[in-house]
Amino acid sequence: MVPKKLQGQVAIVTGSGRGLGAATARLLAEMGAAVVVTSRTQAEIDAVAQSITGAGGRAIAVAGDVSDLAQVEEVVESALDTFGRLDILVNNAAVLWPMDEVLEVDPEEWAYNIHINLVGSFYITHNILPIFVEQRSGRVINITSSIANKPVLGLSAYAVAKAGLDMLTRSLALELADSGVSVNALNPGMVDTSMQEEIRAVDTEGSRLDFSPYQRAYAEGRLRSPEQVAHAVAWLAGPWSRGRHGEFFSVNDPAFAQQVAQDLAVSW
Repeated sequence: MVPKKLQGQVAIVTGSGRGLGAATARLLAEMGAAVVVTSRTQAEIDAVAQSITGAGGRAIAVAGDVSDLAQVEEVVESALDTFGRLDILVNNAAVLWPMDEVLEVDPEEWAYNIHINLVGSFYITHNILPIFVEQRSGRVINITSSIANKPVLGLSAYAVAKAGLDMLTRSLALELADSGVSVNALNPGMVDTSMQEEIRAVDTEGSRLDFSPYQRAYAEGRLRSPEQVAHAVAWLAGPWSRGRHGEFFSVNDPAFAQQVAQDLAVSW
């Protein structure tokens, strides 16, 4: 049983209809937080919210596309109307497509990737920050990727977006110094989600794309479960990360993984 360290707090987890976002929403609720489950797909977030309330937790499902500012505002307003406060924001919503070289890629798909993965995180963070700053408390957790620093052929949009999210994290860290609000980033590594299924399913025959490292990782059982990685997100949302600000954490860091396992009493 995880420690009830988030009692009385309210979290928004974007992209929480499935995968890491869904696992994070469930875990934060198990730790006592009320959770706003949000993504573009109503049926998925309804299922996650119902699983939380069915287990005795508090959650609402609010459909929204983070790349649409008006929808982002509706998500935040719904959270405040229902729970009366906000304490935690997990910027997890992301898409992988398009997967092609810049010379061949569809420009609109490329731009949409940036809008979901980067602009969407900016939109909702910008909307929530006045609340956090006024109450002098709040946690912003940005889900990043190693691709932000080590690009993969064919994943330029995803890499650019995550690199931008990393710089947004650094910029916010400067701006929020001494505000009582913390912002940190987490690299979850390779997680066994639908995004990994998508990249393994790409037909690279006749192209320069090579996604075989992802296929090997899956075949060798090296993918982490969403539930496992959710504990790292929960560690950043909870009291264990107090005083940590403007930092980049990775589940591939043995020291960090050991600390999470120790503090949350889980095995990795």
